[in-house]
Amino acid sequence: MIQYVQFATLLWLTCALMISLRRIISGDRSTILLVFLVFYVFFVLPLLCDLIWGSPSYLEEPGFAYAERDPAVGAIYCLFVAVVPIIWSRFLKTGKTQAVQSAEALRKVRKLRLPLVIVLLLPLALIWWAPSPELYLKYGFVVTENVGKTATDISQFHSYIMAATFVATIAGAGLVAGARRPWRCLTLIAPFVAAAVWLNGKRAVLAVAVVMIMASLWLAGRLRGRRVLIAAAASVLFVACFSYWYQLYVRDIGPLTSAKGDLYENLRVDYSRDSRVKMAIFAELHPSSMSILEFRGQSLLFDATAYIPRTVWPDKPLTYACYFTSAMIGSSPQDWGWGMTTSVFDEATANGSWLGLVAAAFLIGFVCQIGDSCADVIVFLLTAIVASLLLSVELVAFAPLFVLWLALVLKKKVRLAQAPRICKIAIFS
Repeated sequence: MIQYVQFATLLWLTCALMISLRRIISGDRSTILLVFLVFYVFFVLPLLCDLIWGSPSYLEEPGFAYAERDPAVGAIYCLFVAVVPIIWSRFLKTGKTQAVQSAEALRKVRKLRLPLVIVLLLPLALIWWAPSPELYLKYGFVVTENVGKTATDISQFHSYIMAATFVATIAGAGLVAGARRPWRCLTLIAPFVAAAVWLNGKRAVLAVAVVMIMASLWLAGRLRGRRVLIAAAASVLFVACFSYWYQLYVRDIGPLTSAKGDLYENLRVDYSRDSRVKMAIFAELHPSSMSILEFRGQSLLFDATAYIPRTVWPDKPLTYACYFTSAMIGSSPQDWGWGMTTSVFDEATANGSWLGLVAAAFLIGFVCQIGDSCADVIVFLLTAIVASLLLSVELVAFAPLFVLWLALVLKKKVRLAQAPRICKIAIFS
């Protein structure tokens, strides 16, 4: 029975995908459309995988296995993901707000050319202060070597590098969007974006760079009509090939090193988030068998106090990933030195039950609506990436980006609020 529910849900969401792509091709600049593409990859494609290849065994993730075997969990999950595009449809730009002067926004971003170039070069400049610069000669050392436990100073410095590389990709995209010759600009910034990807050492920054450059070319009007679909298909193929290489040569996971079932399970754990939401739903349905947080709002308390040192507050809550990972393997809450990647949907469910699950969908919509209302290219790019990251990782993993987005939005809103006041003063003075 659950297979029919999954098929109906997949069919409906694929129709929603076609509508979104049609709106993007027609020139709709609503950020929520781009975010829906990310949502489809992480939360809808797993339904297709289940129908074709079946559910993974999740031998090393027992929490996922319990949730996957519960028919009620699967039905609730399908209902939720089916409702998401309906909720997000109210955050599309209307005919009135659609007429934002994109040409004017692009001209404004050209005035930021020098600051954007400086930000683009920031990751390379930071290497001068690296505790062990030679480590960055090896791609992905942060994955292959356990620097989190063996070298605290290296781990802390790399957190700055990761933040700088993400911001650098957005700066590069901003330069492309504002350039009079975007393709030439893309050629010039490509080596520096590649350097940011190398220094970061993880796949996420490459995906962000590709999506941001695609979005910048789209904003600049260089990708229109069918070119959008062709460029999107090429980008997906490029990221997929890179991910396969990354798994094979960096993480040593491939057809020759892993069983077929293990390889499929690794792909599902890495490239989908349905299992996280299902586990959170399972915990709501069976609180006596599984509990992710010790009390409601616990991970939100950590987010609000993330920058308070534990020396000042020894009993400060752990990150949500720590609680989730502990619940997944059936252990008491503790820091394992690693954590399962999560999403805003399961974290909101753990904090606010069913109301939290629905509120998370509205939160994504409001983030996109606020970003769209600023009519600013850099804010647009940041909004797209912040909303997408909320779908794929916990907030603490990209806190600097979120703070930057919030600061730019507040600055833009204050400026827009002051504009009518200045006009009134000019008229009546």
